[in-house]
Amino acid sequence: MFRGALARLAAQYFVLLVLILGCFDLIVYFTVSEALQTKADNDLRLAIGQANKDFAVTGDTVTFNGQGLLDPSVADTFIRVLDIKGQEQGQPRPELKKLFNDPSLSAPIAAAKAGRTVDTRVSNATDLYVVDTRPILNPKSHKVVGVLQVAQPVSWVDDALSGLVRQLVVASAIGILLGALASLLMASRSLRPISRAFQRQREFVADASHELRTPLTLIRTNVEAWLRRANGSNRAYASSIVEEVEQLSRIVGDLTTLALADAKQLRIDREPVELNDVVRDLMTQTEPLAEERGVRLRPDLNGGVRVEADLLRVRQLLLILIDNAMTHTPSGGEVSVGVIRRDGRARVTVADNGDGIPSADLPHIFERFYRADKARTRENGGSGLGLAIAKWIVDAHNGEIVVKSAEGKGTEVAVSLPVLD
Repeated sequence: MFRGALARLAAQYFVLLVLILGCFDLIVYFTVSEALQTKADNDLRLAIGQANKDFAVTGDTVTFNGQGLLDPSVADTFIRVLDIKGQEQGQPRPELKKLFNDPSLSAPIAAAKAGRTVDTRVSNATDLYVVDTRPILNPKSHKVVGVLQVAQPVSWVDDALSGLVRQLVVASAIGILLGALASLLMASRSLRPISRAFQRQREFVADASHELRTPLTLIRTNVEAWLRRANGSNRAYASSIVEEVEQLSRIVGDLTTLALADAKQLRIDREPVELNDVVRDLMTQTEPLAEERGVRLRPDLNGGVRVEADLLRVRQLLLILIDNAMTHTPSGGEVSVGVIRRDGRARVTVADNGDGIPSADLPHIFERFYRADKARTRENGGSGLGLAIAKWIVDAHNGEIVVKSAEGKGTEVAVSLPVLD
């Protein structure tokens, strides 16, 4: 029981950790990206400001000396000045021809001559540049007399972000691995008090059930002795007490079985079992009870089907299912028990044409003390432990149990067990 809960709780802790790491990585990435981009923009503005000091405008003529490029702060910046005719001013540098002759810069130059500023990304063999192309204006007439182009390398931004991504991936992978171990540890520590409390509950139920057996036996013995000597109304009272003690003894026995099963103290003695023979014996055994209730038992046996199982537990399982079917089938109804081998497994079905089980109750029928019809009494509805015991027996034999039911049409319980070849 707690293995599944431990896995689910650890998975929830792990998913939460992954989400936190993912959010942290995104915040770090976008924060650093924004900071790097801001620095690149500031560097470009600094280079543009420095370039504006290196040219002079006289009428319609612009001249460029390039002395500002000697400043170490713009050492990796390329600057080109064109007059209105597109002629380059100043002493051209070899790097400028490779960079500024890119065809994608033709449109920005035309836009600058029209008075607009355009930023363009251009790459050469090794680096990526952002090229700011803007008009040069006559300060008096505000007429465009040339074009200024400033190229600033920005490939370092992508390189820095790529390195950051690699570091975040490695750190996140380590964090996820450690987080998985931490999640398992946290889930284990969270469930430990619950597990201890549940274990104490199991021990209490087992001890209480065991201790109740002796007084119940003494009560029954004394009441039966009274019953033999009583007459009239006293005999009816004594008989009623005997019935209640028998019912209570069955409940105590079922509780003991479940408590020992939970504590894994019940042995499963496996041996070859012929299911057809078991069903025939049980139907013969329950025939008088079926006649008393007006229910017809119908066997549907197909050849020999053997399984390796605990004979006593298999009989207990089938007796629970048959008794449940007869209890919930009205007089004149029918209960069929079928055995068949299908897809390498033994399949036993117990079906009735009784009132059926409401769909809302189907998911809960294997819960302890659960009764689908709350109006039923213990006399005609059982204690609510039978199907819980049946589920334990099936699980202990690596089988499956499935219940299909429709209100007003009946119920079918199918048990599938590994077949013995």
